[in-house]
Amino acid sequence: MDVLQAPLAVPGDPRPTLWLDADARLHRLAGRLADGTPVTVELSRADRPTLHPVDALGGRPGQPRALTDDEAERLAALPARLRAVGGAAVTVTAPLGPSATLRGTGTLSWATSSAYLVVIEDGSGRRTLRWVRPGRVAKAHRSPDGPATPPTPMPPGLLAAPARPPGDDLDRLIDAALRAGTHAPDGDAVRVREDRVADRTVDVVEVPGGRRWWLDRGGLPRRLELRTGSGVWVRLDLTPGRVSAGPPGPASR
Repeated sequence: MDVLQAPLAVPGDPRPTLWLDADARLHRLAGRLADGTPVTVELSRADRPTLHPVDALGGRPGQPRALTDDEAERLAALPARLRAVGGAAVTVTAPLGPSATLRGTGTLSWATSSAYLVVIEDGSGRRTLRWVRPGRVAKAHRSPDGPATPPTPMPPGLLAAPARPPGDDLDRLIDAALRAGTHAPDGDAVRVREDRVADRTVDVVEVPGGRRWWLDRGGLPRRLELRTGSGVWVRLDLTPGRVSAGPPGPASR
């Protein structure tokens, strides 16, 4: 083997170490994740198991191509369809690090351009309420044994919390979903593949900015994905339908 240090697509310090044979085939890779966690990957070339797609890594491979006229029209009509349907029940899955995956449940309203969710961190069980409006996110921490759904009416502490710009990839994902109710995606879009979600056939359409819309044949979104800086996809699953318009009033004392 030749043992080399070389830069890869994902930056790291120090550079990962590669074990290559005389035919330039990789047999071992050792390095550190962004948070400093050491990782060693051994490749057994005699064992070739069936590979299964991973949603967080982009799912099944496709054959990207330009949109047909019908597909382009469905994408261009997305803002009008979102405003007409009103809103959606949503669930989120966001692997933000090797030991931090956020999962959330709540509602999103294109009529009021706001979203209200409870987000739970795997492992610690920490719960956070998020009230998201375009470009603004208010957060309030809850006890780990609190409810797994957003309380109604919205607690006064969240209504009074300072609103800040989106702070993590989950905030940016929800922000992108809200803004889709007013602006169609700009730039050239590609159809990545056909897929299924919520028992529906969808077209997975990638638009500039590292976002993928999963649009059913009626033009409604069933999922929105956002690619993070580390190459992982965070996911927002949507069930379009009428939801409560506007933020709920403060809870009674």
